[in-house]
Amino acid sequence: MKRTLISFIVTVAALFAATQYAVAYDCEVDGIYYSRISATEVEVTNKVFSDQNHAAYTGAITIPATVTYNGKTFTVVSIGDYAFRDCTSITSISIPNTITAIKSFAFFNCSSMTNVVVPASVQEIGMGAFEGCSSLTQMVLPKGLLVVENETFFGCKSLKGVVIPASVTNIGEEAFSRCTSLISIYCLAKIAPECEPNAFSKVDRTWCTVYVPTSIKSYTDNAMWREFFIEEYTEKTDDINLNSTTSPN
Repeated sequence: MKRTLISFIVTVAALFAATQYAVAYDCEVDGIYYSRISATEVEVTNKVFSDQNHAAYTGAITIPATVTYNGKTFTVVSIGDYAFRDCTSITSISIPNTITAIKSFAFFNCSSMTNVVVPASVQEIGMGAFEGCSSLTQMVLPKGLLVVENETFFGCKSLKGVVIPASVTNIGEEAFSRCTSLISIYCLAKIAPECEPNAFSKVDRTWCTVYVPTSIKSYTDNAMWREFFIEEYTEKTDDINLNSTTSPN
């Protein structure tokens, strides 16, 4: 019995190791890897599901709206789990407006990525999607997003400014934890989003200002939000300029 159990454990470990380093994609076109998810759609995926994925993507990445493989054209609709995991040499990424979902840990530890524009078509951003993106300086979340998931921007230590759209109702655990440079948060919802108590853990509220619509009382009455400086913004939402944010240091 003991020998059988040991044999089983060894077999499972071997299968796990094989899976961990297995090829994760169905096709590769112009240096980007894809998984087919329907007869007409694909999602961007990782080259291998392991820490060896770090060399799969480098530099400035442009994801196309459509891709043709074996004579058939597919629409690129999502960025999959761990797609760009540990790709520490990516500097920026361009996302087409065909993308509706950025899945969990999609850009985990992309530590050199300074710029990403998330199009309005994106309705879902998964847990930890930008965790460890330590060079990312600003983020405008897309209109229509309902939840900022757990750990979405955990450890984004260069993030100075973020725009949270009016559609967001909940901000999850450690969503902005350890964003130690964060000094400007534009919250466009008239009713303050519900936040987990540690959503902004390690953010210096002495310097961080939350800019809100005219219904400021919703924020000042909220035990978590009132820890920040709260001001009403007067500009149109389309005119918000996060580039104007400067460090107090």
